[in-house]
Order: sequence, then C-alpha cells, then structure tokens
Amino acid sequence: MSKENRILFVGLGIAFVLPLVLGLLLGWPAWVTVPLLVLVLVGIYRKLVYGTRTAADQVGALLDKIGLHQGNPVRDMTAHRLAKLIERSGHTDVASEVRDRFDSPLSYGMANSQHYPRNIFQNR
Repeated sequence: MSKENRILFVGLGIAFVLPLVLGLLLGWPAWVTVPLLVLVLVGIYRKLVYGTRTAADQVGALLDKIGLHQGNPVRDMTAHRLAKLIERSGHTDVASEVRDRFDSPLSYGMANSQHYPRNIFQNR
C-alpha cells in the first residue's frame, strides 16, 4: 500500500470515528449524531468509489462546462492551449498528462489535406 493510500485510509477512519466520539463526549442526541455519521459514510463511499480527480479530469470537466463536448474540433485545440499554459507555469508533468488525455490538434497542412473537404475557392 502506498503512502498516499495509507494517509487516505487513516483520514477516512478518523472522519468515521469523529462524529461518534464527539457525540459521546458532548452528549449529542441520536438525531444529531446519526445524520453526521451517514454523511461521513457517504463521503467515504464517494472517495473510495470515484477516487481523486486528476488535472486532466479537471480540464475535461472545464471543457464540458463551457460547451466543448467530445467530438468538437475546438475541444482538442483548447486542451492543447491549456496544456501550454500549465507547462509555462512550471508543471510539465501535469501538462504532459493533459496532452496524453486529449489528442493534439492537427497541424494546418494536415488538416487541409486529409480531414477537411477541398476549399471551394481553390483553383481547380
């Protein structure tokens, strides 16, 4: 088990025990202690099932939130620009994670030749 997982499990265990201990020490009634315990259990469940979101997950959520959903050609270009900003801030490992998650946009020459129809104003 990694150090991060040990810290996570210890923190979740403390979060589980805390409402019970406070309830006993302060003499809280059950209608106060039980909802706190249930909320903590829901939080523990969500943390264990869904895990921690990575930077690439956050970038994807941001792109979805602003309306650049999967399949939108502007989405990849925006993700690439965000990766450049992240890299310039000094976090090259996070920038490479974002680049790995999202496809890099095609260069101008490749976009015109392979994926897009011929320009109608082009000389024949």
